[in-house]
Amino acid sequence: MELSAVCELGKKRKEEILRKGSDELELFVENPNENGAYNTVLEITIDKDFNYRGINVTEFKKDFILKYLYKRGSSNGADYTPTSKLVTAEKTFIKKILQCFKDTIRDYGEHTEIQVIKGIYKSLENNTKDILKDIADNIESRKNYILTVVYDDKYVGDFNIFKDKVRDEAIKSYYLIDKKKSIGKDKRCSICRELKKEVFGNANIFKFYTVDKEGYVAGGFNKLDSWRNFPVCKDCAIELELGKRYLDEKLSFKFQNRDFYLIPKLLYNKDLDKILRTLSNLDKDNIDERYEDVEELIIKRLGKIEDYATFDMLFYEVNNSALNIKLEVQEILPSRFKKIYENMSEVNRILHTNEKSKNIKVNFSFLNTLFPKKTHNRYFLETVDIILSDKRIEYKFIMNHICNHIIEKFNEEQGKFFYTETIKSYGFLMYLRLLGVLFKERGLVKLMDKFEWNIRDYNSKEELFESFFNENMDFFTTPDKKAVFLVGFLSQKLLNLQYAKEERKPFTNRLKGLKLNKKDIRRLVPEIQNKFTEYEGDYYRDILALASKYLIEAGENWTISELDIPFYFSLGMNLEKHIILKKEKEEDVDE
Repeated sequence: MELSAVCELGKKRKEEILRKGSDELELFVENPNENGAYNTVLEITIDKDFNYRGINVTEFKKDFILKYLYKRGSSNGADYTPTSKLVTAEKTFIKKILQCFKDTIRDYGEHTEIQVIKGIYKSLENNTKDILKDIADNIESRKNYILTVVYDDKYVGDFNIFKDKVRDEAIKSYYLIDKKKSIGKDKRCSICRELKKEVFGNANIFKFYTVDKEGYVAGGFNKLDSWRNFPVCKDCAIELELGKRYLDEKLSFKFQNRDFYLIPKLLYNKDLDKILRTLSNLDKDNIDERYEDVEELIIKRLGKIEDYATFDMLFYEVNNSALNIKLEVQEILPSRFKKIYENMSEVNRILHTNEKSKNIKVNFSFLNTLFPKKTHNRYFLETVDIILSDKRIEYKFIMNHICNHIIEKFNEEQGKFFYTETIKSYGFLMYLRLLGVLFKERGLVKLMDKFEWNIRDYNSKEELFESFFNENMDFFTTPDKKAVFLVGFLSQKLLNLQYAKEERKPFTNRLKGLKLNKKDIRRLVPEIQNKFTEYEGDYYRDILALASKYLIEAGENWTISELDIPFYFSLGMNLEKHIILKKEKEEDVDE
């Protein structure tokens, strides 16, 4: 991960804070309601005589950030100040609030405000039972709360002792390891590359860099030498923390329910503010109905930026406060995002030219269907990487999962979603080809103008099907693939005839749940022919002849694998709805 780009975001945040004349403390404190989930504050009120006066319930005020003076500490210890997010009344009050006062009294015993702090602590300790009861009486199970202390109308941020503590502890956290200093003197910062009087060895803001294990530290087991691995100066450490906070607040998004950071990197001396404005208000609450998912709108917006910046997409999971990087795609140009969006839009335009497929949309949700997060997250991320980075996807890999998906839908709920998912599969493969990551070696791709083939536009059925194959030449490169498609098409025509005459489809049993092989394809041709004769379906005799012709041409040299057969067969079955033949005797049956 290129941390200099994160520092640039932090530098921008620092400049904004100082430019508006705010207290530099704002550099170090955090917004406890940054995600909008903690809208209620519980104030433990103590009067000037150190008497407990109860719990005051009030709304969170954004302009009170410096009043609350929230600074998160370790998960197992107290926060830096007596303002904390409420977990449970007992745990938060005793382990966060009371412990913070104890720590402060221990570490700041000579401070001018220490007597007042001791008085507040004694009052809180003596009234613990009542305070816990009052907290419990004022909370609802489904709401989140912030717990803080107010003494004589003074908030935590009105005490210099807590201000000093926040400043001190923020800087200490960059170099203290096991309460010992990891500092290098007169060394070069690994981020700004400048020679500094001091560099710190624990500025691991993202927590994916650790000094707790052998092998991570240049000095072996000596963790205090960790500054040699990742030396960071004070200014860069602060900017790194602010940049991380900016990412969390403004540039952290969902991609099919997977968290990722979007990190801009300027190629030229251009305006970073312009880019950040482009990326503002990108969340579920701010997108309109045209966009099914946030990532679709993000990709569209990024595609409108000129190529004076690149973007890193960092997919991550947070486990026990540690950042687990699942995938990092670096230096994606806006022009690539533009191609990703426009190609997907083009495929959907083609699908939507037909009434039957007008509600089917190809997007990344299909990829999530193929590769669910719980079971195949690695495959999902690898495919996203391929698409974003313009790499090559392995045909066998993607086809294997698509065929399994299609077979599953054919056999579920009487094929309720068989048509929809087959067309989605076909559309997504078309998209990968158009994007240039599938059949990469074949050069330019030819796309159809519409998603329908009507016999009135052709001189014969053979000409119609040849036109279809030519428009999809990347998929129909050999006679055997054409034959499997036509046998699937004829199978569906037969099923339509059966349903029209008998309101049932007994021929379905001959399809073996779509787990077909080459022998099955050859077997089905005479069976379909006999059934057409039985049902007076001679209209399809020339299509049967065409299928037989392709089978003969293929001979024993089939290029299609058994892996591919379910896809091509299913495509034939479902594109039957899109291939219009006149003088049909069977009724149209939409399922």
